[in-house]
Amino acid sequence: PQSVVMLMAALPSLILPLIYNLKEKKDIQVASTREQCGEIWNTVCSRAVWQPMGFVYLYNVLQVGNSAWKQFLKTVLGFTSNQLNSL
Repeated sequence: PQSVVMLMAALPSLILPLIYNLKEKKDIQVASTREQCGEIWNTVCSRAVWQPMGFVYLYNVLQVGNSAWKQFLKTVLGFTSNQLNSL
């Protein structure tokens, strides 16, 4: 365990030299709010974006606590209360 802790403490220090590559550009032209909103809208309209977003939205909207399913998990499959809470 001690070697794992030491390794986890040392590995982030390898990233420190890369910080110098993160220079912020100054005096750049900022697009107008209308252009930024149009760019966001075009991105959201692409299928690669709206399809996963729609799935996540519907999954969260339709996630209803089903007491019959929980009872089945507990009695038939033998889930403990901790396991049910972690689901």
